[in-house]
Amino acid sequence: MHVTPDPSEMRQAASDALAEALHQLLPFHFFYEKAGLELPDFTFLEGNEVPYPYRSLLVHQNDMTPTLAAFHHSKLYLEVHAHESTDEFVMRLVTLHAKSSDKPVEYGAIAIQLGSLPDAVREEVVSGKKPLGGILAEYQVAHSGQPSSYFSVPGDALIADALDQREGEVLYGRCNQLLDGEGMVFADIVEILPRSNESEQWVQTVSDR
Repeated sequence: MHVTPDPSEMRQAASDALAEALHQLLPFHFFYEKAGLELPDFTFLEGNEVPYPYRSLLVHQNDMTPTLAAFHHSKLYLEVHAHESTDEFVMRLVTLHAKSSDKPVEYGAIAIQLGSLPDAVREEVVSGKKPLGGILAEYQVAHSGQPSSYFSVPGDALIADALDQREGEVLYGRCNQLLDGEGMVFADIVEILPRSNESEQWVQTVSDR
């Protein structure tokens, strides 16, 4: 056994890590690739490595729509930046905004398999007028969340513009899957949050006491 790693093994490990990262970031990667853009430098984290207040907003199995609506004390609305669809799936690059202020509260991408959804829910999803979490709650669709990873990422021009942030600002997010009542995945989601200065100041105040 060599102390120094074999270069070919290192290259293979790096290749495997890249493939896993791209898999985790689908469908976000899809829209970047389609636009001819390189992904920003995502760094994957354990849940306990995500700092507060972002940990409380990301490290859980709940839908982000009601979580963010409660945090921002506002209903949310959907802005679609790009989309792809067939009879079987819908994929979108989106921003969620707080209705009370129009401020962006989440940016990301989602791929939704339509086959297992009730007809009325399917129609709502295809229309692209409401966040998925709100639709599932409205129609009481049985489902569960299963976050697969968490990350930090410096906001590139696209992310910074969508979230009204400074370019290069380190942001936090997660890759999540939604499972239907039978445990089958029907949605893959990448969710990125803006910096929350008010909450960070509150956390700092509490820690200083």
